[in-house]
Amino acid sequence: MKLFITLISLICLNSIHGQYSFSVKALNEIDMDTKETVSAIAVNQLFNFSLTDGFMIHNLVDEEGNIEDSQFYKIIKKEEKNNIIFLSCESGVSGNVYQYFISEDEENGTQLFQYLEENTIYQMEGKSSRCKTFKQ
Repeated sequence: MKLFITLISLICLNSIHGQYSFSVKALNEIDMDTKETVSAIAVNQLFNFSLTDGFMIHNLVDEEGNIEDSQFYKIIKKEEKNNIIFLSCESGVSGNVYQYFISEDEENGTQLFQYLEENTIYQMEGKSSRCKTFKQ
């Protein structure tokens, strides 16, 4: 019985922690060597990740809160280490692959980052929440 409860708990935890929504209001470009912010850009974007379903949706939002553009990406690679989820997302439009990582910790909460180049990342400022999957 203990094993059954443990397995159910692990399945539920994986399901809960496999979906993320981010409302991004600023992109902070950070140099990974110096850990300094190089630039900050005000934006209004939404990112929805469903690791269970294997896709990511990226929405650009205008000043009035209307979605200007929306695109689906296929998650082609996922790796989890030390409360960080590393993702490779392929664009269905361009075929380009973009690298993201989601970090969860008690001090900073859940944060979204995007690799830009070898030594640069975007730290995306905003709020995060869980989202519901298509596959239940």
